[in-house]
Amino acid sequence: MNKTLIIATALLVAACSQEPASSESADDFANRVGAPGAVVEGGVPAPVETTAVKAPPPANADVFRLEKLGNIGGVDLGPRAGGCTFSVQGQEMLIAAAPADRALPGKATVRIGGQLLLLDSPPGGIEQVRSGTSFAGEGFSARITRTGPDQASLTIADAAGTQKAFAGNWVCS
Repeated sequence: MNKTLIIATALLVAACSQEPASSESADDFANRVGAPGAVVEGGVPAPVETTAVKAPPPANADVFRLEKLGNIGGVDLGPRAGGCTFSVQGQEMLIAAAPADRALPGKATVRIGGQLLLLDSPPGGIEQVRSGTSFAGEGFSARITRTGPDQASLTIADAAGTQKAFAGNWVCS
């Protein structure tokens, strides 16, 4: 009896340790989440930077060419009561958050020239971020304008005042 119990236990442990088969390859997963070193659309390497900095866009970067956020695990948006994400065709391009206190500003981040850049909103708390607001960075700004339920326009302006708008989804929690 002990021999049968040992064999059954060994078979059970072996069966439980098997990983389920997945139709998604490691490259497919990396492309989907934007893992560092992965190759995304057009053979362009996925972003590696995971923290946002308060700095101007990198030299020769086009502020109107927003990039997929990718891994934002190291981004600090400060204290928050919720957040919102702007995406175009399923690609997250801006993430924002703010505390509940309307006297406090919110923060957002975008990726330009491979660098995650931190932007600030005026005071107004999370409700202002959810309803649409402006975010100022060094040498550029971003403005979210609600255009419908879960829909918005993101307008980027450079230091010279030139603007470009993107239509997309604005989903908040």
